[in-house]
Amino acid sequence: MKPGTHIRLPDGRKATVVYNGLDGVGIKWGIHNPDPSIFDGTTGGMFDDVTRLGIDRGTFEWFPDAMLRDPYLSADLPCVGESYTIIDG
Repeated sequence: MKPGTHIRLPDGRKATVVYNGLDGVGIKWGIHNPDPSIFDGTTGGMFDDVTRLGIDRGTFEWFPDAMLRDPYLSADLPCVGESYTIIDG
């Protein structure tokens, strides 16, 4: 999924995709419409990109709140499973 895709989880929560990498899909809670140019220079490895691009993880507005994947022991973010519906995007 590309950044900016809007989804709905089975429990009704809505979110916006802000990251898609080998470790899963990162989402930001709520419906947002980020400018696609914000993601220029990223590689699909958000957690590596924050360091490489000099992005402050604590202040970067589009850093994911959760991941669309099953939980795993070393997860840095909450994992909300893999069930969702694409609303648009």
